[in-house]
Amino acid sequence: MSAHIDLARLLGGAILPSPAWRRHWLATLCQQQVPFDEMAEQLGCDPALTGKIIGLANGAEPPGGHKHAAVDAAMLEAIGLPALRQAFAIPALPAATCAHFDEQRYWSHSQAMACAARVAGDALKLAPPKELYTCGLLANTGQLALAVLHPQAYDQLLDQHGSTARALLLREESRRFGHHQLALSASLMRGWGMPDILCDAVRCHAAPPGFGQAGRMTDLAWLLKLASSFADLILRNGQGPRGPATAAAQVLGLDVDHMETLLRHSNAEWSEWREILEPHAHIALCRTRIRIGPAARQVFSEFI
Repeated sequence: MSAHIDLARLLGGAILPSPAWRRHWLATLCQQQVPFDEMAEQLGCDPALTGKIIGLANGAEPPGGHKHAAVDAAMLEAIGLPALRQAFAIPALPAATCAHFDEQRYWSHSQAMACAARVAGDALKLAPPKELYTCGLLANTGQLALAVLHPQAYDQLLDQHGSTARALLLREESRRFGHHQLALSASLMRGWGMPDILCDAVRCHAAPPGFGQAGRMTDLAWLLKLASSFADLILRNGQGPRGPATAAAQVLGLDVDHMETLLRHSNAEWSEWREILEPHAHIALCRTRIRIGPAARQVFSEFI
């Protein structure tokens, strides 16, 4: 029997959590009126707030207008400080928790996947790297939603299937909740107004269409598959089987050496971001790495 998923509450940001210290810190940045590019960087490591802010920006666009797919300084300035302060308010969370959902690993994997998607995207030129970064960051928001909306039921599911193959976990999520985590991620992204092609790529990236089904959405799905595999390796300090990453790289036309180059630079970028993920990082104002992007430029230089 499927459990109810309240998409309206999720889209409004009323439930999806962020670390409380990060919301407090972002509220402090608003109060201090720091430059919007610094605030955008802090938002860039938070899936829940990134989705909410993109939803605010797209909600202000007229029908048929531009669809935002990444947070930047111009977007934040257009939204304005009063609305941002309201967005950073800490939501009331259910008392029950999902013990088998590893929140810290979730935040770290989301950030690592975002970095990998941006680095690979810059090298392969399949879409704007900032948009691919957002896709990597939001790709697993559906799992966060399941853990928060149905903590006890999802805890039982993870206890039974959390260590099994991902395909089995997705199937069990669909059976139990009516949505698997990637379908829910895509629904959230669509509700936040992001382009359909990015939402579709997120939905199917765990098992992208095969070699014979060419198309831009398929290429984006394989890129996200590669980014997810890179994130797994990054969190294991580069150790573990390369099979999933190698298969995705092959579809994307990358040989093993190029794949390893992308992995190294993805790990280097994630290492810089990792400081922002830690609570002590709010003691000093953040760097504005997005405008520099040295790792991405180095990656591309190795292909020419």
